[in-house]
Amino acid sequence: MSFVEMRQKQIRRRALAGEVVTHLSSFERDLGRALSSGSRLIGFLPEARTEAHLSDVVGQEAIRQFLASISLISQAMEQAADGHRYLDGIRRDLRIPESAGGDKIPLPPISGQLDQAPEQGAEAIAC
Repeated sequence: MSFVEMRQKQIRRRALAGEVVTHLSSFERDLGRALSSGSRLIGFLPEARTEAHLSDVVGQEAIRQFLASISLISQAMEQAADGHRYLDGIRRDLRIPESAGGDKIPLPPISGQLDQAPEQGAEAIAC
């Protein structure tokens, strides 16, 4: 295999890795949104039941089912994280550079006050 062919193969692998990252990020965000919206639904149902002056047993089976689905979403998130870590190992093995490094807002030092956000972090949030 010539140098040019090896370079083309490397470029294609990096491009495919970028596509994997895009799909993985979308998948992880979708799971997070499902968890969030399901949690809001579960939190709202008892309030709606009370405001509608219904018995506390009305809709309880639905709440139980939604709670079970939240548990499954949580398990799916754990499995997705495991898959993410596995793919990261493959990325390292193939010597593909990291495309994302986690949180971009620096965390305050542990000894710092909790109610004060770092100036740089506050500006990053505003953007």
